[in-house]
Amino acid sequence: MPKKRQSAESDRVTVTLAQGQRAVLERIAEQNGTTLAFVVRYAVKQFIQESERGQLKLEFPVGPASQ
Repeated sequence: MPKKRQSAESDRVTVTLAQGQRAVLERIAEQNGTTLAFVVRYAVKQFIQESERGQLKLEFPVGPASQ
């Protein structure tokens, strides 16, 4: 099966989730009648908006686990 082509306006990223996070995201998607991909895109959009408004204060952990 040929790979789907992405439009020039999209960008793909691969992320490894902590144990159990995917199940929670899938449950959120199911409860809202949507897909896992939509939930993740929506969460990223909200994260960016909060960051741009200055409403988001991040305190990233320091050390190898944070890289």
